[in-house]
Amino acid sequence: MTVLKIAAILLIVIGAAVNYGAGYIVKRLSLSQRITVKEAREFTDEALEEYKRMKALSLVKLIGLFIFIPGVVLVFVAFR
Repeated sequence: MTVLKIAAILLIVIGAAVNYGAGYIVKRLSLSQRITVKEAREFTDEALEEYKRMKALSLVKLIGLFIFIPGVVLVFVAFR
């Protein structure tokens, strides 16, 4: 059971770190430049860059959530 407790805490910490550091991750890896937008001609240049940044930020935060949730489930299993 101690392995499950360690895994649960580790997943929660990693998921929270990814979620909290999403802005830094997007900026450091230039993820906003890799986002494609179908409706690009409907945006101004500044609005398009902001849209790409927010979309990349949302995807990184979603990945952080997908890492965080199994940790929470393991907490309920391990600390029972």
